[in-house]
Amino acid sequence: MEKNEKQQFSFSTYEAYKKIKKNDPLKIIYESIDWSFIDPMLEGCYCGKKELLYSPVSLFKAQLLIYLGEVKSNRDLAEKLRFNTKYCVLCGFHHFLKTPSHSTFSAFRKKVGSDLFHKVMHRIVAQSIPMIIRKLPDVSPGYLHIAVYSKEGKWMKCNCKGKCKFHNNLLVNHKGIRKKNFVSSGYRIKLLIDKTSYKPFAAEIRPK
Repeated sequence: MEKNEKQQFSFSTYEAYKKIKKNDPLKIIYESIDWSFIDPMLEGCYCGKKELLYSPVSLFKAQLLIYLGEVKSNRDLAEKLRFNTKYCVLCGFHHFLKTPSHSTFSAFRKKVGSDLFHKVMHRIVAQSIPMIIRKLPDVSPGYLHIAVYSKEGKWMKCNCKGKCKFHNNLLVNHKGIRKKNFVSSGYRIKLLIDKTSYKPFAAEIRPK
């Protein structure tokens, strides 16, 4: 019985995944990210598999929906995962009736620790940027500034050859800023991170 349930479970997940269009922006972004670095980074955070109700990779995939502006908060995220099949499948929650509650995400972040949690999220966000800018209109392959996180949920961009008014305006409301450098999909990416919230609010992108 257990084996049959497992086979049926996998089939239903496969069917749900097939219904997502090949050119779906979220699907393209999620498939372009290398998630394999997460488990090695979290090694030592968990004593054993019995402690894992949900895969850490799936929980981080779900968190990316917040950074991409698809959901507003962990509470909103938990609600959307219950009823949005696409979100559920892309994040790897195969049992649609047993998705994480908002408290699960809070407990996960506490278990991992704030520093490690954001270290992983920043790397995920950096990997997603090359796919995002390819979807933006009128983007040249040169130097680019982009707002990767905003309360309005809007993507803002500016093609330029260095510092510009757009870039300076982004920095006005951020008293403390950290910068992290990444390389992904042929681009050098510098994330500008708010020291208070630890969320990336902008990025500088240039070809590698």
